[in-house]
Order: sequence, then structure tokens, then C-alpha cells
Amino acid sequence: MFISKKMLILLSLWTGIFCNYACYSIIAPFFPQLARKKGLSAEQYSFVFGMYSLSQIIFSVLVGRSLTKIGAKFIVVAGLFMTGGSTILFGCLERSPGGAMFFWLCMAVRAVEGAGFAAYLTSSLAVVVRTFPANPGYYVGLTETIVTIAMISGPPLGSFLYTIGGYSCPFVSFGGVIMAMSIVSYFLITEEKSDAEKLVNSNSLTLREVLRILKLPAGAMVLVSVTANVTADSFILISLSEHLAQFNLTPMVVGSIYLCLFLSYGLSSPLSGRIADKMGGEFLLQSGGCLIMTVAFCLIGPGSFLNMQPKVALIVAGLLLKGLGAGPLISCSYSAALRAAKSSGLPEDFRTYSLVSTLVSFAIPLGNLVGGFTTGIMTENLGMRISTTFYSGIFLILTFICLAVHFYEPYLQRKTQELKWLRMKQNLIKGEEMPLMNKGQISTIYRTTYESGSKFTANNGHCPPIQNGELNNDHGPSILVTQKNVVVGCENNPKLQWLDDASQAKNFWLT
Repeated sequence: MFISKKMLILLSLWTGIFCNYACYSIIAPFFPQLARKKGLSAEQYSFVFGMYSLSQIIFSVLVGRSLTKIGAKFIVVAGLFMTGGSTILFGCLERSPGGAMFFWLCMAVRAVEGAGFAAYLTSSLAVVVRTFPANPGYYVGLTETIVTIAMISGPPLGSFLYTIGGYSCPFVSFGGVIMAMSIVSYFLITEEKSDAEKLVNSNSLTLREVLRILKLPAGAMVLVSVTANVTADSFILISLSEHLAQFNLTPMVVGSIYLCLFLSYGLSSPLSGRIADKMGGEFLLQSGGCLIMTVAFCLIGPGSFLNMQPKVALIVAGLLLKGLGAGPLISCSYSAALRAAKSSGLPEDFRTYSLVSTLVSFAIPLGNLVGGFTTGIMTENLGMRISTTFYSGIFLILTFICLAVHFYEPYLQRKTQELKWLRMKQNLIKGEEMPLMNKGQISTIYRTTYESGSKFTANNGHCPPIQNGELNNDHGPSILVTQKNVVVGCENNPKLQWLDDASQAKNFWLT
């Protein structure tokens, strides 16, 4: 059966994401044992874990800024090559000397691995959305399902490979697959013609562009919701095993309970993304997800305000609800940010995709870092029940914030569009230069006059086209006002990118 090139690109990206997250999930069971043999303390090997997230945070910003300048293809291939090579090296560290040498080698390898994965994740998300621009939420949601499958299947696959070949076998195996996918991606991924032309003269993403999207409610909610969700995931993954120890469960049962979180999340993420793409209302879906997560953490603890004792059934129900509510927080955040960016005037191109991808890829390691740092402090000083109550309160607040953004964002977009038209009208009446137009540029602008509901063109041989320079002399303003002219023909001006199309200008009346 024939498979389109788009699907081959998607499958190659998913394979890389699967192997990277599988490697991330298998380090926790195997590395602490090796670290103790090499003479590292618990504090030292926790730094090794933290270096991965810290490197991701730093390089996700650097890669995001350079993505439009360098191009997605190079960064995807380079990111896979870096993660594959460093994963193989991490598997070979069992042959290194112990002590400080082993510690610093681990830190260096994990830093390179985190940098490579930050590059790959940022660029691959942008490529997914560029390949399927009509359904960004759905395909980002499916990508999150691949992440879920990797987190579920990583430990058993790693254990199987560990049994066969020891510590190095799972890392060398997954690293080899990642290196192979870098070669496949080199031949599959191509820069689109329009994007390739823009790369020649394109600049890196600027701080002003990042701040512009963060000023939008949707852009800010990407950072907040994704970070909060990943922080909550880190809290559960770190603290749940100790919380379940009071029930004297077997390791098989404990592992099955962990699966409840991943399974429900893997189902809800693409479903919520599909609903958002078809019907909109991303923040309404996020509000419902946050409300579900509020209830979920009340059950996992259970909440300190509830007169209930911890039970396995309550914990399982809470994990299922937590995964269900977490689905919209990533897939809907991405599509909502893209929608808001386009409505604010940003073009629907790879630069905008890169900007949103940078926010997502930055928020994920930030949540991991915050969750890893705060979980031990919270559980040790507050206890599990008060800690889960705290998370319930956070998501309850986010529920109302998402509702507020849902009702406020359409109003904000409408006012922004009205303000742009008002500025254009004022500039024409005052005889000032049109916004975003170069002074030296000759741009043909036609005058169209409306009478009794009918339209006829004024430049029919009796009235020549207005040139750009005429807008600043004594004749331009009087002609424009007395004849109730409207500016059309500006679709040929590349500086007027904020106009959706020429038909909007044709229907605009100057009074």
C-alpha cells in the first residue's frame, strides 16, 4: 500500500520521539545502581538527572531563535545525531573510572543529550505543524500519544535488553536506532520552496517576537498550562511509589497503577486536539481539563480537607482522571497559540510555527525541573495529602483563568482588528504615510468611489492611480476625503502583511 511522503515524514519524526522518550524512561531504573557502584552519592546522580532538563531549557531557547535562520532539516538531523551519539556514549560509561571522573563524564554526556533532544523536539513539532497545518492540535495530540507509548513500553523493553546484554545494551540499541533515523530524516525532510527562499534573508527569532506572543492570553497560557501539567506529572512519578508503599503491593501491581496515568492521557490528548481543530474552544476544553485534574488530585491524596483514608481504588481513579484532564493542556495549547498568533497579525508560516514550538519545548523541561526540585521538599515537609491539595488548588485557579481567557480572547481579537483599521483611516485622513509602508516605495493605490450602493472605479482614465508620495502632499487628503475613497490594490505591498486579503480593504468605507 502506498504511503504518502507526509506520512513517512510523520513516522520518522515519531520514531525519533519514541526512542528519545524511551531512553528517558529507562535511565531511572538502571543508572542509580551503576552510579552507586562508581561511588556517587544520591545527590550527585540526582544532578545528572537534572542536567538533562537544564540543558533542554537553555538550548530550546537557543534553537528556537535559530530555527528560522538555519532551517528545520538541519536541526532535526543534527538533534537526532547528537541524542543518538550521546545515548550510545551513556551506555559505555560503565567502562569509565569511578568517582569524580565518572560524575563529570555523566554530566557532560547528559548535557549534550539534553541539547540534542531540545533541538529535535523544537524542530520536529514545527515540522509536524508545517506538514499538517489544517489539524495542528490533532497531530500534536497524536505525537503526545507516541510519547505515552514510549514511556509505557520503555521500561519493559529496556529491562529485556538489559537482561540480554547488560547495562550498555538498551542505550546502545536505542541510540543506534536514533542515529539511523537521522540518516532517514536527511533524505525525507525538505525545506519548502517558500521557506527555503526566506531562510536566505531571514533573521533569528527576536526577543520582541517572543514577548509579542507572550503578551497574548493564548501565548501566556501555553507556558503556564504546559509547565503546570509537566510539573504535576513529575510530582506523581516521583512520589507515587512511596505513597503506594503503605499498601504492600507487588512491583507488578505498582507498575500497572502507573500505566493508568499514561493510558488515559494517551487517549485524551489526540481526542481533545481533534475537537479543538474542528470546533475551536481550546480554552474551554482546557478549563474542563483543569477541573478534572482538580478532582483527580483530591482523590490521589486524598485531599487533606476530605475525611477519607488513602485507598488503592481512589488512587487509580485519580490517576485515570489526571491523564484524562491533562490531554487538552498540551494539544489544545498548541492550536490555541497558533490561532491567536495568526489573528494578531503574525503570518501563517514556519517562523510562527517555530515560535510556538519554542514555547512548548521550553515549558516541558521547565516543568520537569520545577517538579523534580519541589517534589522532595513538598512531600518531606508537607506530606502527600497536603501536597496533593496544593496541586488541586493550582488547577482550580487555572480552571477559572482558562474560562476567563475563553470569553476575553474573542473580544481582544476584535478590538485589535478595529484598532488597526482605525489607525489606517486616521493616517489617510491626515495625509500621513500608510503604516508599514516604506517611504521610497512606489505602490499603486486605486481609488474606488461608492454612490447609491453601487461601485465604480475612479481611476478610469480621468483619475490616475495615487502614488505613495502623493499621500504626503497637499492634494492627497482633500481628494481622499471629498470622494469617500478607500484604499485598495494594497495586496501587492509586502509590508502590509496584517491585511487578511484585498477584499477587506475594498469593503472599508472612509467617512
